[in-house]
Amino acid sequence: MNSIIGIAVKDIKTFFREKGTVFWTIAFPVMMLLLFTAIFGREIPFNANLGIVNEDTKTPVTQAVISGLNATGFLTLKNFTQRTEAFKELNTTNVRAVLIIPENFTENLMNYGQVNVSLIIDGTSPDVFRLIDNGVRTFFSEFSKQFKNYTEPVTVKTESAAVAQVIGYKENITPGMLTYPLLFSSMVVSTGAIVYEREKGTLKKIRASPIRPINMLFGKTLAALVQTAISILVMALLAAFLLDPKLNWNVPLLIPIFFLGSMNGIALGLIISCIGRAPQEASNAATTIAVVLQFFTGMYFPIEYLPTYMQQIGRVIPMTYAAQALRDIMIRNATLADLALPILTLTISALILYGIGVILYKRWVEK
Repeated sequence: MNSIIGIAVKDIKTFFREKGTVFWTIAFPVMMLLLFTAIFGREIPFNANLGIVNEDTKTPVTQAVISGLNATGFLTLKNFTQRTEAFKELNTTNVRAVLIIPENFTENLMNYGQVNVSLIIDGTSPDVFRLIDNGVRTFFSEFSKQFKNYTEPVTVKTESAAVAQVIGYKENITPGMLTYPLLFSSMVVSTGAIVYEREKGTLKKIRASPIRPINMLFGKTLAALVQTAISILVMALLAAFLLDPKLNWNVPLLIPIFFLGSMNGIALGLIISCIGRAPQEASNAATTIAVVLQFFTGMYFPIEYLPTYMQQIGRVIPMTYAAQALRDIMIRNATLADLALPILTLTISALILYGIGVILYKRWVEK
């Protein structure tokens, strides 16, 4: 019994001596609690961009509709003069839905007590579809109460934006699941690859050998890419077999997204490994950062669930573009031209992050 207690005391003392490990151990639950509070602790835990095509312009009634929608708190309105412009933005997910207020809206409402509005919603996310549909219908139900002489004078006709196939929850979640290795496998593997060499003392032997330190880094990067690819392949095969989602498995387009996403994760892991002073500290840091980042990337739930300031943070995280690109390929049948922006963004971020990692690695080796 004394030996057991002695070992436990020794490990606890070692733990508290490693300040970085203590920090990340405490930081992880604190950051998770703050994230959950920020995302789900709000009175209105959702915000989406809604395109408005007002074909009955310059009437007090339609202006009241637009003002009321804007005041709901869960919609950010974008006005369009033409339907084609609005539908183009809907296809690129810059807006999640388009509301068309038809011509003679005010006249039909006042004279006949009956008018229809069209609501076209992005069909690639069941959660977004349901929340926007219910929210807009609830608004018009409340708006109609001021016309007491009529029963539900405003009817909302909802349509799903055209996609290649019927989208269910398994189709929506599968691309998000395939983003998981880009964060966890690549980042955690590359973090441990460097820092454990120093811990085991093999780095000094490598430096004494004819191998250039930068070549060791490239070798570690290649190994991390292979391990990440294995994780992606296993997850893809299991998802296809167990879930059988109706998705477009366009391998020639998926491969560059997976590669660029993996390089971003490896670069982040490299930066963490050069900053971390001990394997446990670096591992805890990589795991905590990966867990936190997954909330910002839209892997599991739409990015519109986030507060506005968190959405802005999410848009500077490379994995956000990887997750969206995977959904565009697998759900929307996106072409190479459609993927120009995410591919360019992932390429630039990978070059910048990996470049920073190389600089830090060289300084780390010199020390």
